[in-house]
This record gives sequence, C-alpha cells and structure tokens, in this order.
Amino acid sequence: MKYLIFDSGALINFSTNSLLNIMRGLQKSFSGKFLVTPAIKHETVDYPLKVKRFEWGALRIEQLFNEGVLVQAENNVVDANLLRKEAQKILGNANNMFFARNKPVHLLDQGEAEVLALSKILSEKGQENAIVIDERTTRVLCERPENMQKLLQKKLHTDVKVDKNMFDSFKGFNVIRSTELAYIAYKKGLIQVKDKKALEAVIYGLKFGGCSISEKEAQAYKRMK
Repeated sequence: MKYLIFDSGALINFSTNSLLNIMRGLQKSFSGKFLVTPAIKHETVDYPLKVKRFEWGALRIEQLFNEGVLVQAENNVVDANLLRKEAQKILGNANNMFFARNKPVHLLDQGEAEVLALSKILSEKGQENAIVIDERTTRVLCERPENMQKLLQKKLHTDVKVDKNMFDSFKGFNVIRSTELAYIAYKKGLIQVKDKKALEAVIYGLKFGGCSISEKEAQAYKRMK
C-alpha cells in the first residue's frame, strides 16, 4: 500500500484554486490512500466550518472525506496514541533546534508535526509514503536543514545558533508540493480547462496561493508540457 499524507496548506491551496476535483482522479490512479491527520482535518474542515468566510471551502474538502478520497489516518492505518506521541517528539526537536537571542525558535505547529510523525511511522513499517506540503519551513527542515540557519538569520536579523545533532530527526522524508500533483493531473487530463495556458495558470495560482516554489521552478513547468 502507498500513501500520500496531506498538509492543510496544500488542501486549502487546491480549494482556493478550484482544484479539489483533481483529487478524485488522482486518488483513483494512485493505487493507494490519501491520508489526513487529526490536526489537519481540524484545520481544513472542523474549524473553518464554524467560520462563514471559510465554510464553503470546508464543505468541499469535507465532501472528499465523505467520498473516501481523503482518509483519516488515526485508527485506520496508525494508532492515534502512537501518532500523538511521535508528533510531540517531533515538535520538541524542531522547536528546540534553533536559538535566537537565547530563546528557542518556533518552527513547527501541531499539524506539520503530525504529518511528519505519520510519515515516519509508516516508513518504519516499510510502507511507501510521501508528504504533500507547500509551506517552506517544513520543506527546508526535511530537505536542507543546514540552510534553515541562514534563512532564520535573514528573517530575524540576528545570529542564530543550531543544535546540529537534531538534523538526523528530519532525514528520510519524501516531500512533494501541490504544484507537482497539479502537473501530474494535467498530464493525466484531469485539468478540465482545455487551454494552452491552463498549466501555467494553475502553477502560478498555486504559487501565489502559498506553494513555495521559485520563479525559475514555475517557469520550468512551461517547458515540461
């Protein structure tokens, strides 16, 4: 069994760009499950259902749960208590790795920690998985944690110290972005707008919606058509 684990940012980005429908086609062709953790469901469905501004988007994401396109991970593929404990470990490591002005720098919240925890648990069981996340901090932490120090120093305008012994805690994660899924959907004919500018428009919609890709990367998709 293969798994894709979704962070809230990617789901919300798909929602605001009217791309949730491609999730159905992608899931059918994936031969695996699309997973969501408790915190991510709260961020994308439970809480926004109570806010009129976000209710419509939450209802559309909730429909994906009702159809079985999205599956809650806890007690379906992983024990809820184990997921909670592993997420707390990841939170502790991430939020005590970098220090500025003698105080730890907060990097991750519960949602990102649960996503990473679920991926780690599945990987330790030998189950193939990838994380769909658009937010830059978590991606850098998993892919190039040594670069995080420079980014934080630039952002905070101060010297940042790091406990490099914790780098190993964030190795081995397979991370992809919403733009990569959108490209796959385009190649599979799941993008319903048939226009030569459709792929570019989708990529930039996701980029401006919060997907952390550079202008160079966005332009590269045009050459990949």
